[in-house]
Amino acid sequence: MTAVAQVSERTNPSRGGERGSMLLAAMLFAAGLALVLGSYLALGRTTLQVAHRSYFANDAANLADAGLEEALYCFNQMAAGSAVGAVWTDWTIAGPNAMKTLPTFNRDQNAIGVVKVYVVGYDGSNPTPTVISQATLTPFDGGAPISKTVRITLKGGGAPVYGLVALHGLTLKNTSSADSFDSNPSKSPTGPWADYSAANATANTTVVVLDGSISIASGRIHGDLKLGATVSTPPSSDYTGSVTTNFSAAFPLPDYPTAGDVDQSYNLGSSLPAGLPRSGDVPAADGRYYYFCRNTTIGAVTISAGANVTIVGTNTGMGAGLVINGTGTCAIYIDKTVVLGTGRTINDTNWAGALHIFSSTTGTCSFASNSRITACLYAPNADISATGTGASGMLTGSFVADTITAANKMNFHFDEALRGAGSGGTWAVTGWLELQSEADRATVAGLTNNFLR
Repeated sequence: MTAVAQVSERTNPSRGGERGSMLLAAMLFAAGLALVLGSYLALGRTTLQVAHRSYFANDAANLADAGLEEALYCFNQMAAGSAVGAVWTDWTIAGPNAMKTLPTFNRDQNAIGVVKVYVVGYDGSNPTPTVISQATLTPFDGGAPISKTVRITLKGGGAPVYGLVALHGLTLKNTSSADSFDSNPSKSPTGPWADYSAANATANTTVVVLDGSISIASGRIHGDLKLGATVSTPPSSDYTGSVTTNFSAAFPLPDYPTAGDVDQSYNLGSSLPAGLPRSGDVPAADGRYYYFCRNTTIGAVTISAGANVTIVGTNTGMGAGLVINGTGTCAIYIDKTVVLGTGRTINDTNWAGALHIFSSTTGTCSFASNSRITACLYAPNADISATGTGASGMLTGSFVADTITAANKMNFHFDEALRGAGSGGTWAVTGWLELQSEADRATVAGLTNNFLR
C-alpha cells in the first residue's frame, strides 16, 4: 500500500499544471516588462531626439542672427566713414549684391553649423537694403539638417557719397584725374580739416557712370568704378580699383525748403549781405538760419563760425567768393549754374562737408583755369565742365552731374570724410521675417541665384 501511494503521489498531474501555469505567467510578465521597457526606451530616444532638434533649432536661429550681425557690422563701418571697398573685401560681389559663407561652426554635441549671408544693395546704393542669413545645423546623430532663414530690411545710414557721378558720360582729357584724400582722419566733428595734397592723396574714390561712355586719356581714376548696364568698361590701366557692372541707382533732386516749411526765415530779395547770419537774425527751430532770394548770383558771402545757414534762390546762380568760417555750414538751393572764372574760389578755407550746393539747372557749371571749389555739388540735370589750365585748379569734395568733362589737370579730389559726415548715423532694422514655407524658400533661392535655398 505504501509503494502504491508513493507512485501515485509522484505522478500527480495537478502539481505539473501548477508549475506550467507559473512558468507561463512568468513568461507573460517578462514579455510585458520587455514591452514596457522597450516602449520606455523608444519614448526616451524620441524625447531625446526632439530635445536635440529643439536645441539645435534655437542654436540655428542664433547662428542666423550672427550672420545678420556680420552684414550690419559692414553697413555701420560704411556709416562711420570707411570706404566701401575696404569694408566688403572678404565678400563675393555680384553687381550691387554681396554674399559670404562664414567659417564652419563646431557646435555642442558635435553638430556642424554653416552660415551663409546674402546682401541686396551692399554698397548703400539701395536706400532700403536687404540682408538674408541662413544657418544650417547637421546633428551628430545623422538626422536631417535643421535650417533657419531670416531676412531683415534696413534703413538709415544716408545715401552713399561718391566722388564723381556722371549720369550720362564722363570724359577726362589730357592728364586730368580723380583720386581721394581724408581731410579728417581723426573723425572729429569739429575738425581740424586738412587740405588736399600729394602727400595725403589716396586711391579710394568711387566714380559712377550710369549711361553713355567713360573716356580717360592720359589721366587716371584712383579708385573704383560703378558702371551702368550700357557702359563699357575702360582699359584696366585707366583705373586702380574694382569695377561693378550693371550698376543702378537713382539721383533725384531733394525737395527745396520753402518759407512755409520753417517757423522762421528771411526774404533777402536780390541783394545778399556780405555776412550771414545778420546781427539780430533768429534761427528756426532746427537751429538753421533760412534766407530766400531771387534774381541774383550768390557770391562774396561769409558764413559766421558756428552758424548753420540755408540759402534758397529763385532764378539764382552762384559765382565766386563764398567763405565759411570755423564750424559753420551752408546749404544752397538754386536753379541756375555755378560758374567760376580764372583763379576764383568757392569755400577755399574749409572742408567740402561745410558746403552743399543743389542746383536744378540744365545748363553747364563751368570751372576755369586755376579755379578751386571745395563742396558737395549736386546738379543731376547739369553738365560740369572743368577744362582750364594751370597747376592749382582743383575740384574737391563730391560732384553729381548729368555729364562731366575735365581737361588740362583740372583734377577731382574726393574727400573720404564725407562718407562719415553724410551717413546720418547707423543703419536701423525696419523689418524682420523668418522664412519658413516652401514658397519662401523658392523666393530666397531665386533672389540669391541659388546661393541660399
